[in-house]
Amino acid sequence: MSTADVEAFRGEVRTWLEANLPDELRSERTSHLPEAERIRGLRAWQHRLAAARLVAVAWPREYGGRGASIPQQIAYVEEMARARAPETIGNLGIGIAGPPIIAFGTDAQRARFLPGILDADDLWCFGFSEPGAGSDLASLRTQAVLDGDHFVVTGQKVWTTLAQHADWCMLLCRTDPDTRRAQGVSCLLVDMHSPGIEVRPLRQISGEAEFNEVFFESVRVPKENLLGDLHDGWRVAVAALQNERGILYVVGQQIQLKEARDRLVDFARTRGAGRDPLMRQRLAAVYLNTEVFRFTCQRTLDRLMRFGAPGPESAIIKLHWTEITQAMPRLAMEILGAEGLLYDPGTPGGGRDASQAFQRGYLQACAASIASGTSEIMRGIIAMQVLGLPRGT
Repeated sequence: MSTADVEAFRGEVRTWLEANLPDELRSERTSHLPEAERIRGLRAWQHRLAAARLVAVAWPREYGGRGASIPQQIAYVEEMARARAPETIGNLGIGIAGPPIIAFGTDAQRARFLPGILDADDLWCFGFSEPGAGSDLASLRTQAVLDGDHFVVTGQKVWTTLAQHADWCMLLCRTDPDTRRAQGVSCLLVDMHSPGIEVRPLRQISGEAEFNEVFFESVRVPKENLLGDLHDGWRVAVAALQNERGILYVVGQQIQLKEARDRLVDFARTRGAGRDPLMRQRLAAVYLNTEVFRFTCQRTLDRLMRFGAPGPESAIIKLHWTEITQAMPRLAMEILGAEGLLYDPGTPGGGRDASQAFQRGYLQACAASIASGTSEIMRGIIAMQVLGLPRGT
């Protein structure tokens, strides 16, 4: 695809955003809305995006996407960030659920689920991690027993992002109890409004409840909601998780960290922190780290453009992102000093003030080394699959 085609697409996205993005939905405003109001506004925003075919631009055209090339996808993310557009509330469905449904689903499943993912009529969550199977996902124990035309699901999932708002769940469960590890695991598409499902939000140290415990008690799931072949759900899960480290993730993280760094540097200036030579050195280290991160992202994007899929090197991005994400708010808290203890998550509009935003970020960053793969798992992937080191005993 030529540079002219990419720039034409960029111009189309920019023009549409200038004409259609209301000020009240700018990213810096939606993050402070009450939860119910925020979800409602973001669903309406995604519905508007979908009508312009500006959701899931990487999906094939026949499924409602644009079939966008990798340079076009990069341009799309950059323009959304430039316009300060809010998060796409259905990102989990668009980026992680949708591609496996396209790849492994039946025609009936594609027709049933893909339109709802695009326009945010259906929000998705993922029933992967369990209390005894987090990083070691292959040891999951939630069971699904075939009973006539239904699977009967019993078990528990945990750390399920946005399950309290989800309409559907991509659920991994063991359908062959006589097998171990990845064998005998199947993937079911479960209606979250089914009888027997209980969602318990997990209140975080920041006062928010992004993650949840989900309990399944004899939940009946129609057999036609099996995604892929019976006992072959591990292949579906691997495909879903590979998309988690795709183009939108890489470019988005790069932009996010640069913006966070610039906010930190501006904050340090306003507080006079630059007068301390040691603090200047630490701020310089943060700046250099984000630049190193940017180059690492560019290498990963180059691999994506050449091979069409992220390699194990994407674990470096996740690990490095975690360390920078945790380092920046720690530094801000040191600049705040005793004032940093005054955070009140219940304050109306909490986070609008710069100091509260850093306090909130400090509390949220604690989970960064666990979410989307622990730092220990990332180091193991880097050691074995990137550096070629032997598996530890």
